[in-house]
Amino acid sequence: MKKAFRGRMCAYCSTNPASTGDHVIGRKFFPESLRDDLPQVPACPECNNRKSEYERYAMTVFPFGSLHHAAQEMLQTQVERRMKGDQSLRHDLRNGRKNAVGMTSDGSAVTTSALPFDYDKASGLFLMIIKGLLWHHLRSPFPRDYVIRLFPLTDQGLERFKKCFLSLSPENLQREALADGAFKYVFTRNRDDPFFTVWVLDFYDSLNMCGATERGELLRVHMTAFTGPAQVDHIADVFEEKLMIQ
Repeated sequence: MKKAFRGRMCAYCSTNPASTGDHVIGRKFFPESLRDDLPQVPACPECNNRKSEYERYAMTVFPFGSLHHAAQEMLQTQVERRMKGDQSLRHDLRNGRKNAVGMTSDGSAVTTSALPFDYDKASGLFLMIIKGLLWHHLRSPFPRDYVIRLFPLTDQGLERFKKCFLSLSPENLQREALADGAFKYVFTRNRDDPFFTVWVLDFYDSLNMCGATERGELLRVHMTAFTGPAQVDHIADVFEEKLMIQ
């Protein structure tokens, strides 16, 4: 364990003492050439094991949802081997596959397949990533009485989100790109409370990870989030209501 992590509390649960260092964004999401300089945080054994379970799922499924060069390399070199090691997941993906229509970067439609998507595992991973990134930037664990609310948003929803929230504290806005842009995040924080934050996070630019619509169309999705004290729940509820109305 890094000397800087000795005696620190776990970045994920903010309760147990850390026993190891953990890469906030698992190194095996990316080709070996892109694994340098990924942020690390202190982690306890329980959180480290739980995050590893989420990562095993995401490392297998996420590459199917993007044309990013890193996703395609992992799809060609690693995903089949990972599915052989998890026959249950392999079975679920094969049996849940259905036809869909996706959009290329130039806006043209292409016939493809949609795979079943476990939102609980994906959201569990994103929750831990946000806590880890907050520790990385602030060097302090996430307050245990604070909350995180996640929103998977389409391109249209993301523009509303940015306009409503990312513009609130432009002086505190930070943009980061890791692994040659294979993982990107943007966040801003309240000037009086650094844990009162707003996030946009993207694996492999963005993911076609929301499944297919009733018309069989795939939608690009960006993960967004609020973090902060209990009032964040009210802010998130209002935003969610506006999304449903529009």
